[in-house]
Amino acid sequence: MATIIYCSNSGSSKKYAELLSEKTDIPCVDIKKMSSVNADEEIIFIGWIMAGALQGLKEVREKFSHIKAVCGVGMMKSEKATEETKAKNAITEPYFFLTGNFDINKLTGMYKMMMGMMLKMVKGKIREIGDEKGEEMLKLLENGINGFDEKELDAVTEFLG
Repeated sequence: MATIIYCSNSGSSKKYAELLSEKTDIPCVDIKKMSSVNADEEIIFIGWIMAGALQGLKEVREKFSHIKAVCGVGMMKSEKATEETKAKNAITEPYFFLTGNFDINKLTGMYKMMMGMMLKMVKGKIREIGDEKGEEMLKLLENGINGFDEKELDAVTEFLG
């Protein structure tokens, strides 16, 4: 039997997990409740990416020996970012990048504080050097990014068969 375990901070990973669960009839569980999942289960993990680190993957690996697939939810989809995330997290399982949303107001705790500080620093640097592309990115980060796309699950559902 399989279970989808997700780690979400602002909601995108949770939304992808719930949709994948609907499409595959595989139950999904928040990482906070993964103790209710049998250690023999085959796991599909969906977590969010922060600075290349896939949040929650380490904890899932500590409990489960069979991870069938890993999905990382982030903002910037590129081959380079995918390879860096796989390397940083020692991902050898089939890996799928899913584009998520970003809204600083939905972040919680230390993540909200850290991102707020980072935005202030970046804003100062961008304005100092007059970087037009940087200004565009800054506006996206300040106003939010809606990158969620249900179609990105197609590759995952195809893999899961």
